[in-house]
Amino acid sequence: MRWSGSRLAVACSLAVACGAALAGAGCAHAEQPGMRHDSKKGHAQLLKSFPAMTNPDVRSITELVDFRGTTYFGRNPDAGGGPSLWKSNGSVKGTVIVKQFPEVAGASIRELTVMGDRLFFVADDGVHGAEPWISDGTPQGTRLLADITPGAASSSLEELAAVRNTLFFVRTVPGTEVHEELWKSDGTEAGTVRVKDLGTAPSGGIAIGLTGSGSRLFFSGLDPEHGREPWMSDGTEAGTGMVKDINPGPTSSFPNFPVFVEEGVNYFAATTPENGRELWRSDGTESGTVMVEDIVPGPNGSRPRPFTFYKGRLYFTSSESPDGALRLRTLVPGTTRSEHITDIPNPFGPGAPPPREPLVIFAAGTDDQLFMTVNFPDLTAPTPRDMQLWRTDGTRDGTRLLHRPLFLSDRYPPPNLITVGDRVIFTGSSPETGNELWTSDGTVRGTRVLKDFVPGPTGSAPLFLTRSGGDLFFVNQGADRGEQLWKLPLHKHRHHDTRAAR
Repeated sequence: MRWSGSRLAVACSLAVACGAALAGAGCAHAEQPGMRHDSKKGHAQLLKSFPAMTNPDVRSITELVDFRGTTYFGRNPDAGGGPSLWKSNGSVKGTVIVKQFPEVAGASIRELTVMGDRLFFVADDGVHGAEPWISDGTPQGTRLLADITPGAASSSLEELAAVRNTLFFVRTVPGTEVHEELWKSDGTEAGTVRVKDLGTAPSGGIAIGLTGSGSRLFFSGLDPEHGREPWMSDGTEAGTGMVKDINPGPTSSFPNFPVFVEEGVNYFAATTPENGRELWRSDGTESGTVMVEDIVPGPNGSRPRPFTFYKGRLYFTSSESPDGALRLRTLVPGTTRSEHITDIPNPFGPGAPPPREPLVIFAAGTDDQLFMTVNFPDLTAPTPRDMQLWRTDGTRDGTRLLHRPLFLSDRYPPPNLITVGDRVIFTGSSPETGNELWTSDGTVRGTRVLKDFVPGPTGSAPLFLTRSGGDLFFVNQGADRGEQLWKLPLHKHRHHDTRAAR
């Protein structure tokens, strides 16, 4: 699931509309993190350097994906050539262009999505406009999937989501009104068809948060009669529609943050006047869409945010008290009473003006611990006020702060986490190094800089960490602010890091 442009704005507005003041109480067991450099600095290898953009604060590579053990990415230069699809097998010679596209104003390679043995993306070949493309990873096997909007006009396609053997996406129909349709594809031109006309909305975002739920698609849908409510699709027009009008009438329940936990069952947050914003579950039927637990009775609610399913349990956060703390909770699916693990305190102190509600952006689990990046966003600026790395084993004593801050930027997406054995690799920050590649074994002492690519406080800002073919791939910026593709062999990193204190 990816949100971009106006759809991201809609999603963010839902989060603001669904909650009021921050909440939480108590004291999490936070250790004050120190910083230790890894003296061997890993065994990272530079695979390809790209010239700096005209605007050095803009990146031309915006995502990496693993496709059949090879890393694929789109490069979108702002001048001097058109966008191109690339791949890398982890060697310098094997980092090559798959297909070069012509220079077209505003064109880019985006929405790279893997479905089985095929890679889908959106691109403009200068003849058909921006349309869906498909690739088997070879130049000859990379082709236009369908010219949905015939001729040079572009189809505005977003929210590409693979659900088993079906690719779903949202198309915005050209015109004066924001008119959206749900489409699907089986990877053939004949099988790329409209599922349902979703109608119009003043600002768009009719269907957002497309997420696989077993063999069906779950999303937050909007219509004038019911407002924004949970929707499902089985890939047919008759089987696409609202699951339940949780908040009856045109007022929305704002369902979001869905987590798929078992065949066809999602947990998500939704709002009603009586209970406020609480945790709900749905099996795709109206009768099976119910509130799980009324954690905070009354209209304010607990404002939960489900973020992952780990070792048979749903993990989520809630905001329950005025000091801005974030309460970490866990729930066994099928039960109706969650367990309070501990609280993540508001880093700005009691009484500080609360930012937008904090939330867990990424979570990654090993055999015995779950790592989380916790974001405390700013109400008035796009840059997070604070982003932190935490770990938990599901107990109060086993939950601790490992490092702050992580990568803070108003230009790039939040950094993700990659697990390697019993540890995690992430993008961290310090005044001495800037944004660089870090690693953690779940202890404060074992949370350290893995490699300082650009010495000094500027940092290299490594992003889009992707595991592929036994290696870690990522993109950073060199000292000249040009973009670089790197790899880190994970087996070497795992062996050399076993000395970290626990």
